[in-house]
Amino acid sequence: MQINVTRVRKTFGAAENYEFKEDAQLLDTDAVKFSQPLAVAVKATNVGHAILLQGKAHTEVELACSRCLENFSLPVDAGFEEELCHSSDVTAYLADHPEAVEEEDYTLLSSDVLDITPLVVEQVLLALPMKPLCGEECKGLCSRCGRNLNLGACGCEQEEVDPRLAGLADFFKKEE
Repeated sequence: MQINVTRVRKTFGAAENYEFKEDAQLLDTDAVKFSQPLAVAVKATNVGHAILLQGKAHTEVELACSRCLENFSLPVDAGFEEELCHSSDVTAYLADHPEAVEEEDYTLLSSDVLDITPLVVEQVLLALPMKPLCGEECKGLCSRCGRNLNLGACGCEQEEVDPRLAGLADFFKKEE
């Protein structure tokens, strides 16, 4: 996904829209497998000595449920906003944005052609839940036998005592 911002860089306030649809297999990473093509809409706007990229990405990824370990598809919508400064404009940009020096909150462009694929994939990964669930009603796995409780009961004894409180249970049995 490459965009050319030459025309946008020339005029303050100029904007251009770009749309992409990337093949899912080209984007697979070690962390996630894309099951649907990645659709991206990006707007590049000249905001002075920088280019502001604003966009939205939509796709579907394959994840393993953190409770039952079954694979499921999760639709992902990610929005992003990134300010890019061309290397020839960096001095003027930093003069206008002194806070950017301290926070290192800017990205340098070395050419007018920009590959936004890494930026978009990063935003999709950041939009994923920390603990993906196949559904809120997911019952998970039996802690004794490992059976998926969504498929039915396992027959294990359901009364579980927290091992940290087992000594307290023994104490009360002795008093009876």
